[in-house]
Amino acid sequence: MTIDTTPRFTIADGERLGREFFGLSAVAASLPSERDQNFALTTVAGEKFVLKIAKSDEDPAVLQLQAAVLKHAAQHAPNLALPRLVPARSGEECVTVTDARGQTHLMRLMTWIDGDVFAHALPHTETLLASLGTAMADLDVALQDFSHPAMHRELHWDVRHADLALKHLPLLLKEQQPVVRQLMDAWQAIDWQGLRHSVIHGDANDYNVLVRDGRVAGFLDFGDMVHSATVCDLAVALTYAVLDKPDPLAAATPIVAAYHRRLPLTAAEIDALYPLTTGRLCMSLCYAAYNARAKSGDAYQLISAGPASALLQQLSVIPGATARAAMHRACGIS
Repeated sequence: MTIDTTPRFTIADGERLGREFFGLSAVAASLPSERDQNFALTTVAGEKFVLKIAKSDEDPAVLQLQAAVLKHAAQHAPNLALPRLVPARSGEECVTVTDARGQTHLMRLMTWIDGDVFAHALPHTETLLASLGTAMADLDVALQDFSHPAMHRELHWDVRHADLALKHLPLLLKEQQPVVRQLMDAWQAIDWQGLRHSVIHGDANDYNVLVRDGRVAGFLDFGDMVHSATVCDLAVALTYAVLDKPDPLAAATPIVAAYHRRLPLTAAEIDALYPLTTGRLCMSLCYAAYNARAKSGDAYQLISAGPASALLQQLSVIPGATARAAMHRACGIS
């Protein structure tokens, strides 16, 4: 029998834990998450925090990796708005809590970052799109020299392992399945050895990108960090930024151009960018279909499914050579 490792704390528990471990008198509210359980804590003084409770089988080294990355990025990309860890009353950044079933979980408190998520920051102007490319490159530049023992992990959301998602392909609509196979053929042809590698954010989806005053200000949720091809960060950002756009390639152009100005892409990275983007889209669809079945009561699991399905149809009619040429033109390379 599979053990359910998902945290299942109540709102009252969230308030109690915030008070007991961090000395906060605060009102809790649930926040969406794929794996962890998150609460927004708002104090009587109006301060806000995020209480993050990990799955009971989470590797402590991975949480240490996240803490180290946040500190490193804060030092090397001070212009970006990023969450910061708040120590518990004991001085620890990560504490152990036990749920009603007797399972132990690691818990952290992080600062709340004000702003709108990219998905809600409409309209998506060219200035906003370009700022996404710049901010993503700023973070990738900051992490180029970062190293940690836990960074070499196998993560199913890493685009290097997009093929793992294909085990859920039968859950997609029959008309979607051949399109996914077609797009994944291009992913299979990527020469990973020819790409630069570093620790990346790994999940710059439209709910993890923070916007202020019409520009991307920073990033949330570093739970999918992994050592992978650096350009995967840009590909993930593109996948979600072009959702609901009438011309996905046109929407991608200012993002890619701005990223390239800050962190110049190699020819191999530009060639791989579109297959990486479509590979991430295929992953998103497959995992959304799986999560919709496994977590049928959680609407968050389907939040991108409709737009992603529409984007799949849009991209299915764009020849790979056309998309590759568009990416090269965005970088000023004909």
